[in-house]
Parts: sequence; structure tokens; C-alpha cells
Amino acid sequence: MGGTLLSDKRSGFISYVYENRWQVLILAIFLAVLLFVAFFFRPLFDGIILGIFFAYVTRPVKDFLDRYTKFSPYIATFCILIPVFFLILYGILEARTQLMWVSSNLDVIYADSLAMLSSLGIPMDPNTRLDGIIQGLTDYLISFLRSISVKETAESLLLFGMNAIVSIFVCFYLLKDGGRIVLSFRDTAPSTIRSQASYFIAEADRILNGIYMGTFYTALFIATMSFIIFYLFNMPYLILCTAFVFIAAMVPILSGMMVFLPLTVYELFARGPLMAGIFLCASVILVYIPPDYIIRPYLINRASNLHPLLIILSFIGGGLAGGLAGFFAAPLATGILVAFYRTYRKFGEKTDESVH
Repeated sequence: MGGTLLSDKRSGFISYVYENRWQVLILAIFLAVLLFVAFFFRPLFDGIILGIFFAYVTRPVKDFLDRYTKFSPYIATFCILIPVFFLILYGILEARTQLMWVSSNLDVIYADSLAMLSSLGIPMDPNTRLDGIIQGLTDYLISFLRSISVKETAESLLLFGMNAIVSIFVCFYLLKDGGRIVLSFRDTAPSTIRSQASYFIAEADRILNGIYMGTFYTALFIATMSFIIFYLFNMPYLILCTAFVFIAAMVPILSGMMVFLPLTVYELFARGPLMAGIFLCASVILVYIPPDYIIRPYLINRASNLHPLLIILSFIGGGLAGGLAGFFAAPLATGILVAFYRTYRKFGEKTDESVH
């Protein structure tokens, strides 16, 4: 009896496919073309994902400016473009300045290194160890430079620049034409499920807006508190360190501690264990605990009604699997999956009940 039932199901499936063979063929061709296009878009995946994130972050600015000017997408895009350009330019100029300083102050660096090692109880004889240290550093630098492929480095820099440009364009056109793009996707759905498609799009948008905006505002709070702490402790490279904290704070749990721990080591050597301990305690109390355990869960759960553990796993797992873009692509996929599940709960169960 079980075999008969199974064969009936198979024959029913085959007959259904045969009766709708043209629709199935069109769907297969569409999926093949979609995969073909995705293959060529793959190198620009980072830029596309970051552009989506930037669009969600700047959309409140665009919505506010819509009441006053028709150029709101341009202004909102520049709100992202100007800080990114400033940070990249500042980083390049700062790296150039530091390289020039190191090249002209090798004696000072060497003397400070000897003093630091002596303070740690490590004996160093400048007369007998200087040549060995210089030779070792030179050999290491030469081997490191030889291991770098000029072609691969140039390709990586070019791809990074292209993704940065693509992210700005994606952000701009999503702000400018995002509503029409969503309507076109909704209108492609069959009329029988158009209400379900509208609900799914609205729910996915609400979830992603909650995830990305909650992440952005949390990172902004962490960066602001970090700037205050860096200023009070007279940290060098104030703007650059704050920018690093802001980027690191996009990831739950890790937050800005990836930057604060090395700076604590710096405080230990520069000012002693007492100041290093005070700096670390202030960082944990003001930067680590409130955002990750209070602010971020509240903002994201309030806007998207997602469990914080799901968000944490999405960000960390996405970053480990996909790098920079994975940090934002995994929450995007999670949000879409949850929106699909909620759409099914709302409409699918009603359909099942009506059938029975």
C-alpha cells in the first residue's frame, strides 16, 4: 500500500511537470540566466552588499530631506561618501607621515627599544647586539617584500577601489529608485500571491532596517564614547583610532575591544600598569558592556523583533565565512529568511486551514 501511494505521488508530480512544462522551462532558463549573471557580479559582491548597508543607514536622511529638496538622494549619498573619502585620505597621509618619521628617526627608535627592554629586565648590549638586530630586521624586511606579489597586490587594490565605487553607486540608486525597484519586483508576482509578496517585502525591509540601523547607531555610540576616552587619556592618532573602533563596533561582542586591547598594551609600556588598568576598566564599563548587552539588543529587537543571539551568530559567522561583506550579507540573508517564515506563518497556515 505504501509503495502504491509513493508511485501515485511520483506519477502525479511527473504529470504536473508535463502539464506545466513551458512554465517549468521558463523558470529553469530564468534560474540559469540568474546564476550566469551572479557569476559575473561575484567580484563586485562586497560593493553591492556594502551599498545596501549604506542605503539603509542613509535612508532616514533622505526621507527627512525629501520634504525640502528633490536632491535628497544626492545629499544622503554624500553623507557616506565624504566620511569614507576623508578616512581613506587621512589614513594614507598618516601612513606616509609615519614612514617618513621612522626613516629619519631610526636612532631614536633603537634607543627607546633598548630602554623598554631594559625596563623589562632583558639585558641588551648595544655594542654587541646592534649589528645583529639591524641585520635580522633587514633580512626579515627583504624576505617579506619578496613574498609580496606585485601583480596580486595591484589587482587587490584595484578590486578594492572598484568595490568602493560600486558601493556608492548602489547606495545612490537604491535611495533614488528603491521604491520603484520594490514595486517592480512585487508586480512580477502572480496576482494570486501579490498580497503575500507585499507583506514579505515590507517585513523583510522592516527587519533589515532594524538590523542595520541598530548596528549603525550602536557603533556610533561606541565610537563617540571611545573618542572621549581617547581624548581623556591623550591617546595618539585620535581620529584614526576612533575610526578603527567604529568599524570594529559593527561586529557584536567584539565591539571596539579589538582596538582597545592593543591600546591597553600601549598604555602599559607608555605609562605603567596603573594607567593601563584604569584605561581598560573605563573601556569595559563605558564601551563594551552597555552597547553589546543593552543598546544593540534593545534597538534591533525593538525594530525587527529578532532574538539577539540570531543577530550575533549572523554577524560573526558571516564575517568568518565571507570577510567584510559577510558581516552584512549574513544578516541580510537571515532577515530575508525570517521574513519568509513570518509570511508563511501569516498566509500559509490560513491557506492550509481553508483547504482542510
